[in-house]
Amino acid sequence: SSCVYVPRYFESTWFIWVTQMNHIPMDIDYDKNEDWVSTQLHATCNVNQSVFNDWFTGHLNFQIEH
Repeated sequence: SSCVYVPRYFESTWFIWVTQMNHIPMDIDYDKNEDWVSTQLHATCNVNQSVFNDWFTGHLNFQIEH
């Protein structure tokens, strides 16, 4: 039943790529005792805007705003 497994493979690969490309933590110094919002802003990043990135990620490439 490759009609089920092949699309699921591509879907899971896409999902991992989209969610991890801007959720991979940046360099954070935990000893700064910043508030939660500031820590979250330092731990995420936006991915460069392009027609492909906007379409491919469903505009989740703007992680800070998301």
